[in-house]
Amino acid sequence: MENQTSTADAGWTSTRAYILAGICLALGIVIGAIFHGPTNPVPAIASEQQMPATGQMPPHTPSDSAHMMPPVASDPVFEKVKSDPNNFDLLSQAGNAAMKAGNAKLATEYYLRALKVKEDLEVRTNLGNAYFRSGDADKSLAEFATVLKADPKNGKALYNTGVVRLMGKRDAKGAIASWETFLKYHPDDPHKAQVQEMIKKVKQAGMKAQG
Repeated sequence: MENQTSTADAGWTSTRAYILAGICLALGIVIGAIFHGPTNPVPAIASEQQMPATGQMPPHTPSDSAHMMPPVASDPVFEKVKSDPNNFDLLSQAGNAAMKAGNAKLATEYYLRALKVKEDLEVRTNLGNAYFRSGDADKSLAEFATVLKADPKNGKALYNTGVVRLMGKRDAKGAIASWETFLKYHPDDPHKAQVQEMIKKVKQAGMKAQG
C-alpha cells in the first residue's frame, strides 16, 4: 500500500502538473480573485511550456524591475505614511496600493509594519497573498494558518489556502480539503459554483493522471 501511495503522489510531479496548469488557467484560479479585496490578481501559475517536469510548481513572481519601480507615483498614501510611520490605516493602505501596482515584495513590508502596530486578520490575509505573489508559498500558508487559528471559518483564508496548496505546493488533496471546508462554512456564498467546479476539475485531473 505504501508503494502504491508513493507512486500515485509522484504522479503530481509530471502529468498532473500539466493538467492542473490547464485547469487553473481555464478557470482563472487566482489568489484573492474570488473576493473583493485590495489586490489586482493575476494568474499565479506558469503555462505548460514553463512548467518544470519535477519540483515545485512556480507561483507568479513579479519581475525584479517591478520590485525596483515605485508602486504608484501619484498615490498620496506613500507620502502620508512617511510623515506618520506608525499609522495602521496608512500602512495598510500603502500595502494595498503596492499590491495593486504589482509590487508584492514592497506590499509585504507595509503589511508587516501595520501588523506591528495592530493585529488585524484582514491585513494578515493580505500579507499571505503578498508572500505568495512574491514567490514564498510557505510563508503565505503560515499567514493563512494564523488567520484560521483565530477564525476557523474565515472565507478568504480558506479559499486562498486552497489556491496556494494547489499552485505553490502541488498539494491537490490539501487544496480540495480547504475548498470543501470553505463550502461547509459558507454554503450560500455567491461563488459556491466556481469553487465546486474547481474541486471537480482537480479531482478529475487526478483520475486522468492515474489512468
